[in-house]
Amino acid sequence: LLSMPYALAAHTRGRAAYIWRSRHAAKAPVVRSHTASRASLLRQRRKHVRLHTTAPVTTAMIDPVPRGRFPFPAPLKGSHDSLLRQNVRSQADGLERIQDDDDLLAQRRENKLVALPVAAALVVDERLPVNRRYCRPWTAQFLAAVARAHYRRFHTTLQVNSAVRTVEFQERLRFTNANAAAAEGETASPHLTGQAVDLAKHGLSLTEIAWLRAYLLPLVQEGKVDVEEEFQQACFHISVYRNYLPNQTTGDPPKRVIGGHRTPAGALAAALP
Repeated sequence: LLSMPYALAAHTRGRAAYIWRSRHAAKAPVVRSHTASRASLLRQRRKHVRLHTTAPVTTAMIDPVPRGRFPFPAPLKGSHDSLLRQNVRSQADGLERIQDDDDLLAQRRENKLVALPVAAALVVDERLPVNRRYCRPWTAQFLAAVARAHYRRFHTTLQVNSAVRTVEFQERLRFTNANAAAAEGETASPHLTGQAVDLAKHGLSLTEIAWLRAYLLPLVQEGKVDVEEEFQQACFHISVYRNYLPNQTTGDPPKRVIGGHRTPAGALAAALP
């Protein structure tokens, strides 16, 4: 009888130890399971990232303006002869002046006019009406090339202030802008054929303006564009000719141009830091 309390106490201790082991044994797998689950999740995440990483996309972008110092290019001023030449060239390219909005719409439907190649590197002045944000296909190719080259160098955008116009609009413009070109005749505005665009100078640094001059000059010398750098309107007026894309003179369908022109122009233009 005296030994019963001792036996009861031993039984109680044994029962407590059993309960403690049971509880901790039950928890242990949960802890291990949680740890294993977390490790598995981390492995899956790392695996997921590896599966979705891709090699850098190589873009055939050749900046024709060499880096380094070079004399600040002179302004690309226009002239009466230049305006005459732009009209002669547009006639040689078989372009007709767009008379009104109906004519403009018809040429858009026939894909004779295409939308300006708006992208991260090229924006359009918000004041330009939506139906006049169009140009000739080769002009669009030129814009895409110069905008990409400029963005790659300076990480800033170029802005188009003006593109295609109609004779009807140009006649109204002459009442408000004394510098506006004629709507008819041998000195009519090249915008009327859709070959010309205006790139804004406002917001560009002196280095960017110098770069644009250096980029454009060789194209002028090769007879692919004509440029009139305007100061009152602060823009580069640029007429782009059909032969900007070499195959355009043969009537072949246009090929995609990647990265801009490859000309000695690069040598002068690329000389900016």
